[in-house]
Amino acid sequence: MERMLQAMEVFARIVECENFTRASSLLGIPKASASLLIQQLEVHLQVKLLHRTTRQVRPTPAGMTFYEHCLKILLAITDVKSVIGSSAGKASGKLRVELPGDIARQLMPHMTQFRHEYPDVSLQISTPRHASNLIRDGMDCAIRLGELEDSYSFSRRIGSYRLITVASRLYLSRHGCPAKVEDLAGHRTAHAAQHGAGRPWEFAFELGGRHTRHPVPESIAFDDMDLLLHYGLQHGGVIQVWDAVARPYLASGRLEEVLADCRPGVLPIHAVHSCRTRESMSLRVFVDWLSAALEAEH
Repeated sequence: MERMLQAMEVFARIVECENFTRASSLLGIPKASASLLIQQLEVHLQVKLLHRTTRQVRPTPAGMTFYEHCLKILLAITDVKSVIGSSAGKASGKLRVELPGDIARQLMPHMTQFRHEYPDVSLQISTPRHASNLIRDGMDCAIRLGELEDSYSFSRRIGSYRLITVASRLYLSRHGCPAKVEDLAGHRTAHAAQHGAGRPWEFAFELGGRHTRHPVPESIAFDDMDLLLHYGLQHGGVIQVWDAVARPYLASGRLEEVLADCRPGVLPIHAVHSCRTRESMSLRVFVDWLSAALEAEH
């Protein structure tokens, strides 16, 4: 029975990754072992489960049916483990988590508290430049900003994210303070940009009760929010950053907020996860910690 469950887990991961090598790596087993398990599974079921090519692996119609049953069984096992773990009052296991870079760095002071409270939960934290595919890349949980796509069936709102428009005091003393959004056309600005994307993100504002994107001159763009912040601190120009990140620099006077009367609306922060890790105790305690840590930042 244990061998069958292992084969089902391997099969499900191969279907999701569409690749033996990636699936084997995520599961921590040799590719040859994964191949052998699938061969034995096909012999046992007396049906071909996968179409293999040099570039991709896809389930056959029978394989897709088997995959759906595998998910139900594996999810039921996860639920049982969660109930048992909850009754034992102990969270354990490995979690692979994806966080935006600025949020990850802001939460660093809280990380030791989580490690102290849950020493048996092993965390692997990634800060990719663009959102990953949770299932394909083997992530248990990811933090997403803004409204979610319908495809995220399993999610929880854990906080809020507000952009504010700021510049250094020295920059404003030299170039003046913009009184209205249109004044930005006469200022140097720096922008955020998604790695590998086309145009940098336009500045966001709330004007007349409506959320708007305002085109301003693109002098420089960064796909790292830390670099964007430090460019502003070095008197480079007007920038938009997360209010929690800017707060200590506003308090010290190194940055000043401009156009505060047309701040953009609050964006929700969601923790999203694949069905494989739904309701696992280690995931629940981590998301609870994230929510509390984000609350502490406001």
